[in-house]
Amino acid sequence: MSKYLFTDGTNGVKEVQSPEELEALVASSANPEAIKVWIFNTNEWISYAAFRKIAPVITRKEKTLVSTNQQLGVGSKKLRARSLELGARSQWLKKILYIPVAAAGVFLIFNFTRIKWEKADPLYAAAVRPENVPVMDIDSLIYEIETARGTSLDRSTRTNLRLRNDWPELIGLTLHAEKETSNAGSRYFNLQVSIDNTTGFNLDNAVVKLSVWKNEKVNSTDTIRFNAIRYDKVLTRLLDATYRADSITVSFESIRAKAFNFCYSATTKNNSGNYNDRWFCRE
Repeated sequence: MSKYLFTDGTNGVKEVQSPEELEALVASSANPEAIKVWIFNTNEWISYAAFRKIAPVITRKEKTLVSTNQQLGVGSKKLRARSLELGARSQWLKKILYIPVAAAGVFLIFNFTRIKWEKADPLYAAAVRPENVPVMDIDSLIYEIETARGTSLDRSTRTNLRLRNDWPELIGLTLHAEKETSNAGSRYFNLQVSIDNTTGFNLDNAVVKLSVWKNEKVNSTDTIRFNAIRYDKVLTRLLDATYRADSITVSFESIRAKAFNFCYSATTKNNSGNYNDRWFCRE
């Protein structure tokens, strides 16, 4: 560390610890001509001009270095601040621009991939006569039975025989559904499955199968169970489901009616063993 004594004849002698502090005192002096400097480790006072001749370069270089460093520091800080400001502004602009671009992208994707459904004529389907219930001439059958037995059948037996063999004409099964179409195919909704029992007797229960068709094949099936099916009122079941398919059909899986000893099953050809009275049963 450099040490000096300083005086300009006005405020006494001051001890100075660095060239920078000495420069500050010189700059604040009102009488530069009277300035005297004592350099430690010497034995005389010298004028400030003489001191300048001894150490002009050192002092100026230090000032220059300090000034340069300060300028560089300030410049670096300004550069960093500017860089951060530009970076933040860039990120903000990217976010602002990203929102409408993303929204437009989502809109375009949704608009082009969205299925546009159009209303079509509703579906109305009636169950067809099952293959295991062939059409029979009941009058001829009754005549053959009476001839073989040598006695007439009572009225109740005749009636029940007719009901068990002609039930597809007396127990109607229908399906009604709303339909919409698009490039993706067809869909069905608001399904109504109805059973119209005109046998004159109540049916104990019935199981109905819905067959969902795609590409001329049954793609899936659903079953619906009906109980206590009256003969004086159409029983309708509403289905809260939507099916995508080419078509939908309905059929009976089974029907039971104790009132006329009737038990039908779609999975068998003959319930009783008697092909003249296939669906006779006692339960």
